[in-house]
Amino acid sequence: MKLKSLLGVLLLLITTVGILSCSNGDKKNQELNSRPSVPSELQDKIKLDSIRLVGLSQEAKAGTDEWMMYIALNSEVKRLEEYTIADLVNNAETINNVIDSLAQTVPKPFETNAVEARIRTLKTHSELLLDNSKRMEPEASIIEELSIKLKLDFNNLNIQLNEVYIMDNSNEVTN
Repeated sequence: MKLKSLLGVLLLLITTVGILSCSNGDKKNQELNSRPSVPSELQDKIKLDSIRLVGLSQEAKAGTDEWMMYIALNSEVKRLEEYTIADLVNNAETINNVIDSLAQTVPKPFETNAVEARIRTLKTHSELLLDNSKRMEPEASIIEELSIKLKLDFNNLNIQLNEVYIMDNSNEVTN
C-alpha cells in the first residue's frame, strides 16, 4: 500500500513538473513574441546614390595612405550606401569613434584650419547621429538626414584635403 501511495505521489509530482515546465515554455514564447520589433521605416535602405563621393588628387591620396583613421572613415562612408537605417543606428557609435580618432591623428600637412573645420562638422553630425540612435525609438527621417550630412561632410573634407596640395602648388609657382 505504501508503494502505491508513493508511486501516486511520484506520478503527481512528475505531472506537476511537466505542466509547470510547459507553462514556462509558453511564457518564454510569449515574451519572445511580445518583444518590440524593428519598425519598418528603420528597415528602409538609406538613399545616398545621388551623392557621388569626391575623389582625392594623387598628392592628397599619397598624404592619406598612412592615415589609418581616414582610411577607416572612407570605408565607413562607402558602406553607408549599403546600410539600412537600422544598420546605421547600430554602427553610429563606431562611426563616432572613427571620427573622434580621425580628429586626433591628423597628419602634419593637413593641419589647417579648413581641414580641422571639416572634421569638426563631421564630429558634430556623428554625435547627433549617435544621440539619435540611442533613443528608445530612433526617428528614421532624422537618421537618414544625418547620413546624408555625413556623406556631404566627408566630401567637403576630401575637397579640403585636395585644396592643401592645390595651395602648395600655387605657392611654388609664385615663388
